[in-house]
Amino acid sequence: MSFGGWDAYWRFEAFRREADPLDFRRWKRDSQRALRGLYPDPGVRLLDATAGMGDHTINLAEEGFVTECTDVSPVARELTRSALAEAGLDVPVHDCSWESLGERFAARFDLIFNDAIHWTLDEDALERQLRGTLGALRPGGALVFFFADARDPNEGAGRRVLAHDWERMQTPRLGFDHRVGDRHVTLALHAERHEHVIDEHHVYVDRAGDAEPEVHALTLPHVYRWDWHALVPVLERVGYVDVRSDLFRNEAGGYDFAMNRAFRPDR
Repeated sequence: MSFGGWDAYWRFEAFRREADPLDFRRWKRDSQRALRGLYPDPGVRLLDATAGMGDHTINLAEEGFVTECTDVSPVARELTRSALAEAGLDVPVHDCSWESLGERFAARFDLIFNDAIHWTLDEDALERQLRGTLGALRPGGALVFFFADARDPNEGAGRRVLAHDWERMQTPRLGFDHRVGDRHVTLALHAERHEHVIDEHHVYVDRAGDAEPEVHALTLPHVYRWDWHALVPVLERVGYVDVRSDLFRNEAGGYDFAMNRAFRPDR
């Protein structure tokens, strides 16, 4: 059995989407469209700091932002480059960790889009990452982030979301079972609950033709520590100001969502 991380996750996610095409860009586009409504002027320079498979990156570029993106996973970067080429878009794809953004791109961006900053459990590590994003923003620029929600600013909001998600994750279950050509991949999921985290264990059984099956495992931590009550003080301690939360509608999903911004001071 091999144990992997994000590289393995993205390889199998690419296989899953090949077998079961889902319109992720349509599902996610409402957040990018809402952001464009807040910044309608031309020339707004934006970094997608969570490239993944390029879904946000492509949507943001198509909305008219001057877009760049980054991801520390080589597999994710290659998948993003392929998706961008297929979409006919010329977007730079960088290899840079969040904590290094300020050194690499000092005061370069008007906006940094990050839908995964709350996945960092350790507070010291989170502060380093937030300082990196702050340094890469121009004065007056904003970090765009999610999960934290000013609609529930009270202590314990994250744990309440964890309890809600645990109801559907606590039972071991089949993630997917797909065939593409002579390749057959099955994903089994098993979760463990902790105070601020649900560890979701992925086990992939990968069969190709008559070859012996390969088994790959990885663990994805779903972190619930950084709700509004917990995250805003960290943002302010790092140097962000005017942390705000705006409410929008996801028409494709049929639900409301909060999109948050924290600003680098103007001077």
